Amino acid sequence: MSTVLFLDFDGVLHPVGGAAAGTRLSQLPLLADLLREPAMADVQVVIASTWREMYPVTRLRKLFPADLQPRIVDATPVLDDYVTDHERYEEIRAWLDEHPETVRWAALDDDREGFPPKAHRNAVFPDATIGATPTDIDALRNLLAGG
Repeated sequence: MSTVLFLDFDGVLHPVGGAAAGTRLSQLPLLADLLREPAMADVQVVIASTWREMYPVTRLRKLFPADLQPRIVDATPVLDDYVTDHERYEEIRAWLDEHPETVRWAALDDDREGFPPKAHRNAVFPDATIGATPTDIDALRNLLAGG
């Protein structure tokens, strides 16, 4: 596994509160189109969303188009203790420590505070009230391609 995308759901795949507004997973087609690009064929997805605390990866995988489901490979761990206030990043680091074969990683997450400033270069932070936009997907493409 060389390239990994750590994916949040709320505020990314739909605006925060999207389920109530009927927009649940409304931005997923943008991400799906990116993942289908030939240059992104080796990108694996690890769920970093709090949804992983409620549902197993097997169920979360089914939210994605059938052709992409095999690429939803895991979820970040839920840690017992956090050393910093950057909880999302600590979960990602814990996963990366268990997967040293990862060469490149990026995060698509609306929680800027969940990452220390040094990790911002690996992340794209959509506006939580909108979710991921084409501009965010372009920025993510550049990160995943090593740009």
